Amino acid sequence: ARNHHCSMPADSLASVVGELQGVLSKDVSNAVAQERSLLSERRRVFHRLHRQRRRRRGAAHAAAQESPPTFLVLGFVTNPRTPKTREWIRQTVLVPAAEVGAPALIRFVVGKRGLSPRDVQQLDDERRRVGKDDFAVVDASDFNEAGGIYSCIDKLFAWFRHAPVAYPGASFYAKADDDSFVDVARLASFLRPAAGLPRVYGGYLQYDSFLTEEWRHCGWSAGPVGAAHARRHGCPKERRVYGPFPFVVGALTVMGGDLGGWFASSPHVAGLVEKGRATQGRPQHWDCGYSDVTLGYALGSANLSLSLLSVSDAMRDATYGAMDATRFVVSHHLRSQQMFEREAARAKAQPAWSPLLGECEAWPAVRAEAGGASAELQAAMRTFECCQQWKLCRLGPAAK
Repeated sequence: ARNHHCSMPADSLASVVGELQGVLSKDVSNAVAQERSLLSERRRVFHRLHRQRRRRRGAAHAAAQESPPTFLVLGFVTNPRTPKTREWIRQTVLVPAAEVGAPALIRFVVGKRGLSPRDVQQLDDERRRVGKDDFAVVDASDFNEAGGIYSCIDKLFAWFRHAPVAYPGASFYAKADDDSFVDVARLASFLRPAAGLPRVYGGYLQYDSFLTEEWRHCGWSAGPVGAAHARRHGCPKERRVYGPFPFVVGALTVMGGDLGGWFASSPHVAGLVEKGRATQGRPQHWDCGYSDVTLGYALGSANLSLSLLSVSDAMRDATYGAMDATRFVVSHHLRSQQMFEREAARAKAQPAWSPLLGECEAWPAVRAEAGGASAELQAAMRTFECCQQWKLCRLGPAAK
């Protein structure tokens, strides 16, 4: 048998070979191009990540070297239904503080409990209009709940429990009412000498006693001698009374960073808040009228040693004549845009002044603070069971 072989003309064979070579060359070229593209993309990703890591390391280093934790965290207690007031504060407080680089973080404090849909919409609209979120929404009642009779005290306690956790590392945590003008840059400078004091509780001092089952006061006075007298003669003897003790008014309340940390995690404070909230809806309940006194009671009854910081000589009030400082960091009870602008202008026009921290005195040995002979004052100071391990420190403008 014969073997038969197919034969192909030479020119046809060359054509097929040429086509195969063209296809292979194209495939190889495509593969090489794809590989080069992948290598180029990998290089770009590598260099981008490397630059990002360098920027992050640089930013972290700069922050560690140049930007210590915020010195002051300040919360204005407000409610969703006062947007005009917040705008006054933004223009007279927040904008000037930002312009001079004040070492402070400022927030408007609102409660998340009891907000109506309209309240929520108001806050969202305000954030969009302002272009940033300068609110701190805390776990507290707000105005829509029972007409707001619980909201002030609820937000006061919630803010001081929230702020040290949300904004850790500050030297001071503070609260102001939203009818207060605060010169933030001057306040931060003013507080610097007190930064080394342990567990600072400060503001404009007053004194009171407290009906613990009724959540109201019974022995207010501007000074310790009067408070001791009011406790003996102004509080019902048949009821449970705690006091006398010092507290600070709502215009400005300051806590040192260490005290703020304790307050945020304290079972004593948590229990008091739980007990207070449980009274909502009862005839005798915690409410806005005694919020500052209740905070003083919470600290006084905590068996804690504090540095009580009196800043009485650096505060003004439009309705309380005793608060009439001409060199000031806070002005309280302002009711209109014109009043905020007036106080801002007064603050700006103040000549430069320096703070002066006096010697801190052991509570039982305090010298004359608010009237009364020395022996009478010392006798009164001994009636303050809360405070025998406390120290009283006075911070004010230095003499001219």
